[in-house]
Amino acid sequence: MTDMSQPYSPDEDPQTFLDPEAAHRNEQFSMTVMSLSIAMVLGMIFGMAGLTSAFIADQVKGLALMGWGMLLFAGATILHLIAHRVWLGGYQEGRATRNAYLLAFALLAVILYLYALLSKTVFVFVGFIGGNVFFPLFGSYVLSLERVPPAPRRNAFNITPFSRISLAAILLAGIIAGMGIGMSSSGSQSIGRGLFARRVVSDKIDQSRLSIHMVVFQFIKPYRIIESLENARRRGVRIQLLVRPETISENRVDIDSLLKAGIPVRVLPPDTPKWLRPYTILDGRILLQGSKGWSALPVPFQKELSVQASLLLFDRIRRMDSNFLVLWDHSKPINVNAIPPPDVVPNTPPSSS
Repeated sequence: MTDMSQPYSPDEDPQTFLDPEAAHRNEQFSMTVMSLSIAMVLGMIFGMAGLTSAFIADQVKGLALMGWGMLLFAGATILHLIAHRVWLGGYQEGRATRNAYLLAFALLAVILYLYALLSKTVFVFVGFIGGNVFFPLFGSYVLSLERVPPAPRRNAFNITPFSRISLAAILLAGIIAGMGIGMSSSGSQSIGRGLFARRVVSDKIDQSRLSIHMVVFQFIKPYRIIESLENARRRGVRIQLLVRPETISENRVDIDSLLKAGIPVRVLPPDTPKWLRPYTILDGRILLQGSKGWSALPVPFQKELSVQASLLLFDRIRRMDSNFLVLWDHSKPINVNAIPPPDVVPNTPPSSS
């Protein structure tokens, strides 16, 4: 029986015939490795789709998609190495230490990605840099440890993760998938008004993890948004709410509820810029603008709610968040005991919308 620890090449000796059992094992090996190579390619497609989605729509969703791609790629790559070890035995001696710098840089790329994913930084693009650097570095390191596989049958189809065909497929499929995900996302697009606007605001609040900065002029049917804010507070999200002086009288019950839930509320200063409009920033990465349907402003100032979360808009979101913090520092806190009791408290709960 042919020794499978030594790769077979029909070019070495034309008179050599491969044992049928060894040929069958070679075929199984080739199919297994090719399947894992396809999984590695799919992981990189996920990464490219995440990057594309972040540029055209939602950087938060794109960063999460990049992470799933990295997990799929890492798992498939490790299984790829295990498959080679099972069929061919051992690794390429000396390459584990000689190419260790590739693994070190790949781990640094993972740390960079996790920093962008879990921290409060507004520079989300560093996570995409880390993710896209991780794929070639980690893949090159692991593949360098593998022994030369048996030669495939003549005219047999074969695919490797970093071949030209694979890279072209990654680029094309990733961009198409990312555009589809981006267009279906609620990022960087107008949402609407009324019930639709309130639902988007409350859903985005429910998805927040770190912080919520909100400028509110007036609430309309705010119970769903108030409930989402209170739930976010219980999750440990840091919430800061700025309101106009008139808001205290117009929405005194809601403001009182927020204060009792431990959510700090401050009154905008008298010299507030006239260009200021209601907006919300979630986790320093998602901007909600437009008050039509969930706030009552004079008609000339009302706009449909829009969600802006594209990676291309990160500088605008960062500046809006910085403006909020400046206004917060110059605003007066509201004490829960300082709010006068409402003249009339409704006895019936608000109807659902």
